[in-house]
Formats: sequence, structure tokens, C-alpha cells
Amino acid sequence: MFPYYATVDMTCNIARSEPKAPEVILDLLVANGTALSSHVLCRAGAVMGLSETAVRVALNRLCEQGKLRQPARGVYAISPGARPLFGDVDAWRRKGSGMVAWRGDWVAVHDSLVQRADKTAWRRHCLALALRGFAQFEPGLHLRPDNLEGGVEGLRTRLPGLGLAPQATLFHLTGLDEAGQARARSLWKTEALERRYVALASALEAHTAHMREDGVVEALRESLLLGREAIGLLVRDPLLPPELMALDARQILMAAAARYQDAARDLWRTWISGIVPR
Repeated sequence: MFPYYATVDMTCNIARSEPKAPEVILDLLVANGTALSSHVLCRAGAVMGLSETAVRVALNRLCEQGKLRQPARGVYAISPGARPLFGDVDAWRRKGSGMVAWRGDWVAVHDSLVQRADKTAWRRHCLALALRGFAQFEPGLHLRPDNLEGGVEGLRTRLPGLGLAPQATLFHLTGLDEAGQARARSLWKTEALERRYVALASALEAHTAHMREDGVVEALRESLLLGREAIGLLVRDPLLPPELMALDARQILMAAAARYQDAARDLWRTWISGIVPR
């Protein structure tokens, strides 16, 4: 599921975003893994309270933006050019596997020279930083622990594909004084994040147990809303080392989200198979 955020809804005391048409389309195509027809996407949009016009306009715009392609008339799939970002999002189940021991150093991105006038490019730049767990240390300087496999060079290779602006400078940072080190360690609200993980895991487990008992439309809608909230949070997980954040809450949420996504995919694919023209 794709980590965009819009209007907030509430279920099980969990705030969920009401996705717009482009987000629903991208969520379904990424989660489904194969192309879908406009007929199916419009029906899915209706489940989420979106008009057919809104879905078709969104399909055209996503094609114009290079995010979607049409392998056949009336059929849509993720564009190869957009796959680095969507592939990174869809790989959330493996995200924690790239962590290595932390020695107390940092990876830094300096972006004071990045132009803010191109708002689309700026949003992509900020998203790239968020997807790799960077937090603002001071204006124009963002840090994350140097605990990812590949270190600075690995991030230097991957971040441009996620949208990092070419004017940004990425480097290894060491030698912070005691006060600076303490300030850097406190950039992430880890206690609040852990509480959020636990609450979402409980909500996912509860709905997994009762998903098939709901009406079909209600179950489809809730599975997308709750699933995208959990997976969106995991996609943006900063992958902090255990010195900064305990791993338990993340692992509990990842396990619950994996079970939930499997159940939700089965539910959506069964529903899609029933509406595909024979």
C-alpha cells in the first residue's frame, strides 16, 4: 500500500486517511502486482466512495505523470520508470533486513541549495528523506544513524531513484560533541512511535479475525484504509538501531501487517475475479 495521507477517518481508535483516486489506483496496482482494467479500478473506486469520473481523470493524470502505462486499451499497470519508488514501498516486509550494527556515527544530507520553487520536485525530495528515516537536525541538515547496509555509498546510489534532489549533498558525519550527539539521538519520537505500532497491530489482528464476517463492501473498504495506514507507517519506519529504539514494537506490527495484507489481498482478488468480464 502506498503511503499517502489525506482526510482522516477513525476506526478502533486508529486514525485512517481517506485516500483520493490516484492513491487508491496506485495502492491496488502495487498490491495486486499485475495490470488491472479501468472497469475494475472504477468499481474499486466506488467501494472507496469515489466517482467513476474521478477515477478516470486520475488514470489519465497518472499516465501523463509517467507513473502508469497502458499495456492494452483500457488496462493499466505501474510504469517501469516509477518502479524504484513503488518497489521500495512494496518491499516493506524486507525492510528491517538491511540493518547493521551502529557505531554511533551518522549519515547526513545537506539540502540548503535545493530549490523549493518546483513544489513537485521538493515533495519528492522530502519523501526520499522520509523513506530512509532522515530527520531534520537543523535547517538544511538532515541526519539518520549510519546503520544501514551499504552505508553512505548505498544511500548515495539509492536515494536519487527515490527522488533526492541532485543539489543535495550526502556525507558521513562523525565527531559531534556530547550535546550534539544527544540532540541527534532525540530527533525521533520513539516512544510515541512504539505506542502507535502496538495500537495498529492490535487493530489489524482484530480486523483480521472478523474480516470475513463484515459485508463485502465494508470489509474491502476497511481493509484498504487500515492496511494502508499500517503499511504506510512501516514504509516510513526510520530503521533506528536498538540503541535508539527497541525493535519489538516494529516486529510485532510487521508480523500483524503481513498477515493482514495476505488476508486483504485474498479478499480483493476474490472480489476482482467476480467482476472481471468473462
